Amino acid sequence: MNGKKNWVIKLFWKFICTKITEAECFQRRLFGDTRGFWNEVKKVKEGDTLFLYNLNTDVLFGPFIAETDAKQDIEPDAWSGNFPSQVRVDWEMLSAITEASNVFPFVRDKRLNLSNGEGQKILGRLVKPKVEIPPKIKEGIQDLDEEIHSLAHRLEEIIMSGKGHPADRQVELDRVKGEFYCKMRDFVWAVRKLDKRTNMFDLPSNK
Repeated sequence: MNGKKNWVIKLFWKFICTKITEAECFQRRLFGDTRGFWNEVKKVKEGDTLFLYNLNTDVLFGPFIAETDAKQDIEPDAWSGNFPSQVRVDWEMLSAITEASNVFPFVRDKRLNLSNGEGQKILGRLVKPKVEIPPKIKEGIQDLDEEIHSLAHRLEEIIMSGKGHPADRQVELDRVKGEFYCKMRDFVWAVRKLDKRTNMFDLPSNK
């Protein structure tokens, strides 16, 4: 033993599809390329991170995980045998980037391997961290929503009701409207406060 650890470096890869081949990629959980790209495809190892780019729609899907090392003809009949350089993939939760080449021009490059920096940039766009909402703020917003809902029903009842003197109904209507507007104002401020804490809505008013 020389004390050195054998670190396994996980790589990023981009596979290509079209409107014709995209569905089969998802149905078979399989990515493929031509035999001419085998020298590059064969470097894909189990555990690597993959993305799928549709050339026709300019949409990038991901992230996928390589379930196997790349092999020839995992499913020989896939895509009518046109893309025998293959890798089995899986995923937990997928996202998509539209107009992907505007965001990441390198996705149109004729290469499968992505640099670590390129892969991390795509992941940063696809995978959003889970936002924890402070309990007090969440409860406050829920309470306000319930009050606003009740006041809206009360407004409807006053407007639809024909009971009592019209002047009395108008006074009651103005009073409930005032409460409704105040609660809506409080609701907006509560949402802004939540956004300031979490940036989950990216509100212009908080910039």
